[in-house]
Order: sequence, then C-alpha cells, then structure tokens
Amino acid sequence: MVVNNPSDNKILIIDDEEQILKTIGDLLQRSGYKCLKATSSAEGLALIQKERPLVVITDLKMEKPRSGIEILEQAKSIDSDVVVILYTAHGDVSVTRDAFKKGVFDFIPKVVQTHHDILMPVERAFKFAKMQRENQFLKSRLDLEEETSFYGAVGTSQVMLELFDQVKRVAQTNANVLITGDTGTGKEVIARGIHHYSQRAQEAFVPVVVSALPESLLEGELFGHVKGAFTSASADKAGLFEAAHKGTIFLDEIGEVPIHTQPKLLRVLQERRVRRLGSLKERDIDVRIISATNRDPLELIEVGKLREDLYFRLNVVHIHIPPLRERKADIPILAYHFLKKYRNIGLVEVEKISPEALLILQEYAWPGNVRQLQNAIESSVAVATKEVIRPENLPEPIRPAKKSVFLDTSEDLDFKSAKERIVKAFERQYLTGLLEKHNNNISKVAQEAKLNRKSIYRMLESLDIDIRKKNG
Repeated sequence: MVVNNPSDNKILIIDDEEQILKTIGDLLQRSGYKCLKATSSAEGLALIQKERPLVVITDLKMEKPRSGIEILEQAKSIDSDVVVILYTAHGDVSVTRDAFKKGVFDFIPKVVQTHHDILMPVERAFKFAKMQRENQFLKSRLDLEEETSFYGAVGTSQVMLELFDQVKRVAQTNANVLITGDTGTGKEVIARGIHHYSQRAQEAFVPVVVSALPESLLEGELFGHVKGAFTSASADKAGLFEAAHKGTIFLDEIGEVPIHTQPKLLRVLQERRVRRLGSLKERDIDVRIISATNRDPLELIEVGKLREDLYFRLNVVHIHIPPLRERKADIPILAYHFLKKYRNIGLVEVEKISPEALLILQEYAWPGNVRQLQNAIESSVAVATKEVIRPENLPEPIRPAKKSVFLDTSEDLDFKSAKERIVKAFERQYLTGLLEKHNNNISKVAQEAKLNRKSIYRMLESLDIDIRKKNG
C-alpha cells in the first residue's frame, strides 16, 4: 500500500517511546508518507503549529503533561481540520466515547497483527483529510462554476478538461459527431454543448431518443409523411430532419434504428435531402447530425445491428465520455454542482456536504454514472434535516454496508482459531454496543443480554474492555 500522490502526505507521530516512534515511522515512510516525529506532547503541538500535517497519530496514554485526549483537543484548536488517530493498548469504552465526541478519527491498537492494521486506518485518514479540505474549497466555489463546467457538464479531471477542449474545437465545424459512453454519462449534455458553441446555436436543436419511438412510427417521425401515406396520415407532416433544418438533430441510441431503415438514413446523410413517406418530392435540408450510443459501435456492426457504411458517415468525429468510476476526482465538484441545483427542495436549505458523506460518494462505483449521482444528491437534500448532507441522508444503496464480524475466508486459520476469532469479535461488538446504550450500567447490560453480572464482568476482562464500574 503506497501513497499515490507524494505531495501533501505529511503525518506526525507523537509518542514518548522511541522504539514505537521508529517502528511506526519507518513503516509509514516505506509506504510513501512524509513522517514527522515527536517524543513529547509539547514538541508534537509545536510541530502541528509549524508543519500543519494532515494526520496526527498519538498515544492515548502519554506521560504528563498531556494525555492523548488533551493532545487531540489542542491539535483541533490549532488546526480544526487535522485528523487525529489514537493508538492504545487500553480498551476503555468511556474514554473511546469521549474521544469520538472530541473529534478523534480512529483508534489503532498498540499490539497489531499485520502492517495493514496501521496502514489501512492511516490511508482512510488521509482520504478523509483531503476530502475535508477539498470540501471547504468546493463550498466556496459553489457559485463560480465557469472554470469547471461546459454547458452543464462539470469536471476538473484531466480527461474531462481534455474532452471539453475537444468539444469546443469540434463545435466550430459542421462535422457529424458520434458520442459514445455508458448510460447516464451525459451524452445529450455534450451534444447540446456542441450545438450551443456552434454557428448553428440560434437554430433548433432537435433531440430524438430512437428507442422511444415504435418501429412502425420511426420513419414517419424522422422523414415526415404526406396525407394518405398510411391509414392514420390525415394530413401532411414535416419530419424531425426538416424541423432541424439549419440546426442540429441529435439521434440518441443510434444502434436502435431498425436495420431496414438505416439505408434511408444513410441516404439523408449522403445527399442532404429528405423525402417524406408517400411523396415523390425530395426536400433539401441543412442539418448537423450528432448521434450517440451506450454500446460499442463496432460490436453493433459485428452483430448486424449497425451498417458499417452508416457508422462511417456518423463517426466523422468520435467523442467518448468516460464513466464516473474512471474519473472519481470529478465526483466532489459534481456533487456540489447538483447541490446548488437542489439545495432548496427540502425542509431546510442545505449548504454543504459533510466530508464523511463526500468520501462515501467518491468511493462508490456509480453504475448509473452522473445521472445516478444527480438523483442521489436530490434525494439526500429532500430528506436532510440540517444544512449539511450526512452519510445517513444518502440513499441506502450508496451507503456502505455495516462491517461484519465474519472473517475473510482467505485467511489461513484452522476451524477452531477461526471460530474463536469470530466469537471474540461478536462479543466485543455486542457488549460495546450495550455499554454505549446503557451508559456503562452493568446491571442494565446484564438484564438486556439475559446474563448475570459476573458473566458480563468476566467477558469484559477477557476482551480487555475496562469501564468505570461505579455505574454497575
């Protein structure tokens, strides 16, 4: 596990034990982090003030003058965005709860089984820290989207900036354009952008979703018809190509055009003339054609769904829109773009997205792409009860599943060892939950668990969970 971006990866480790500093520091440095080290709380706080690390790891049980909790509070007062991890050999539930209230990000046990026990929480902490700072930046730019958008399409990733540049150049020509990309990536938005920046911008943009038209009506809709051309043709009607004269026609899902209709469409592209159904007269048209498909056009040709000669006529310029999962850097700016649009639709006006929620959004796979993200933000704003979108406001399919106590079956454990570990994990999860619920009242914990108090104390001791027994 190595840090992808070597910049802005500064981490501070505070511990009064030199050996622990060296062990953890060496591990993190080998993994690509820039490590700062301090052997006292005073030295550590001075480094936070001077170096502004993104992440701080400190021992919970530091020697005086300050404990890990006090270092956490002081660090937050110096830099409210710093992400703090505490590591400890102690399992005091009350201290853990207090630390979370004061803003600790995570805990690392001093006795770790593998390097991943340290590296995974640190990696998550850095993701959170960077998302937190980016979140503030995005919120400040909520009304300044010109630099990151193209006619409604939004992105700051290199691939999207290059795509915007390509589209602006293509818009100045009259070349036919074929746009490919998964469902929900924004193919019509790009098509409208091409029209908007073209010399045809003052004329009509006519979108046609081919799959939405019944096969029996498609030709009449595209090419028009004359009175009596078929049973229900009670009057002459211009087709959509004529409606788009001097402007742009957008043929979405071009692979759904019936194969027997494609030669007629090809003739329109070649001759720039259209003949209404039932008529002998041809009409000249001046139309730019932009088409789109969510399937690989070469595969469509191979299976006989798309004529090769029609493909070459449509594909004078090819623009491919990558799926959202391949440009995750765009997710935060897109989320705020949609927040701006929907911020007032709920019970409260939503101003921002919490770093935790933004991190969940960025780590989700988005099979429905930008359209799914748009729906997710709209839904989250609608149910939010405060001015910030939190993880619990996100649609259920997007929220990560709760962690299971079960093991990864790839671990090399015999049956007995595996079972013991699962039981231990379950007991810890179950008991800490009850302790939180009943404020460490052992009597109430025992009553709900239907166990006697001695059994509860014995389990707490075996799991190394210390609590303040005055409530019991």
